[in-house]
Amino acid sequence: MGATLFFVAGEHSGDLLASQLARALLTQDPSLRLLGVGGPRMARAGVEILAETTGWGVVGYLEAYVRIPIFVLRLLRVLSLIDAARPDLLVLVDFPGFNLQVASRLSGKVPIVYYVPPMVYGRRGGRARKVARLGMKLLATLPFEAETYLRAGANVVFTGHPARDLARPSESPEALRASLGASPATPVIGLLPGSRRQEVEGIFPVMLGAAKRIQQALGDVRFVTSPLPSHRAFIEDALASAFSRRAPRRGLSVPSPSMEEGGGDFPLTIWEARPYDVMAASDLLLVTSGTAALEAACLGTPMVVVYRLSWISWIIANREVTLKYASLPNLLLGREVVPELLQDRLTAESLAAQAITLLRDEEKRRDMRAELLQVVPMLGPEGAFARAAKEVLEVLR
Repeated sequence: MGATLFFVAGEHSGDLLASQLARALLTQDPSLRLLGVGGPRMARAGVEILAETTGWGVVGYLEAYVRIPIFVLRLLRVLSLIDAARPDLLVLVDFPGFNLQVASRLSGKVPIVYYVPPMVYGRRGGRARKVARLGMKLLATLPFEAETYLRAGANVVFTGHPARDLARPSESPEALRASLGASPATPVIGLLPGSRRQEVEGIFPVMLGAAKRIQQALGDVRFVTSPLPSHRAFIEDALASAFSRRAPRRGLSVPSPSMEEGGGDFPLTIWEARPYDVMAASDLLLVTSGTAALEAACLGTPMVVVYRLSWISWIIANREVTLKYASLPNLLLGREVVPELLQDRLTAESLAAQAITLLRDEEKRRDMRAELLQVVPMLGPEGAFARAAKEVLEVLR
């Protein structure tokens, strides 16, 4: 058995990233022993999971503050697991609020690599310098993040963004559209409300309200969404509430079988955990701001980006962040290529209006698609996980 690496990842996105990094590490050095805290994808990739953390994430400053006692207990548990494992290297993956605390307590005690370190571009407060002082090797996935950390004196390498490798649909767009019962002339609209529970519960009902208005305006349309298994019950409840007189309840089936088959009064199809198929099949995405917008850009899918926080978290965020745009495609391109509806601008009416305008203007969607594809070379070549694994192994050696 070779060296021991301990992973710390949280939320579904961290589980995905860490699993791909783990596979790349084992490909380059099969003797490694990988263990840590994370989720089922990491376990399938060969990581021994000591604690399940995919449900640990929260959205917003206020939401995090009120959970401080839970946070402290989880932190102490993870630190105890790391101490017992005595790893040769600690690999932190995303999950910034938690992993920065882990790093600050273990800096100088064990070598640390941080894959997808906290975002510092356009943030006040000198966060980049604070992270740099912890002495970790940082593997940045966005060019402007790497540049910001480098200016702060951090040991950072730009390894490329994993969206280049991950955004791969299972079939051709034509085959996916056919499975939805959509003719070439039928608009397909994808609804991607996010991977965190708070995002889904706050944003999907707004998307659903917009979808009803889009159908009323355009008639023959198809909708498709792709919830995580843990969110499907809420998606089904929201559909039942919107389209049935019955009171919603947990575990309720989709109100009409025709919804899932793409027919009926409201033609919405559920493709569980298939976001890249949704992106590839769609003429337009309604998508929560985050990595999904960047992955959709890699596929050239036109979109409207949305986001919403609690009001207190929104006020705090505006004091902390100086960025002009919220979505990664707009940030990378330096201009508003995709519309953004944030906070009080996000309503079912405003979202439907943006979507209907784009769906009726094929030339505008074509131009948006061409501009979005300009993002791709900015993310580095394919093979981001293999390059990140190489950097991890260099620190280990």
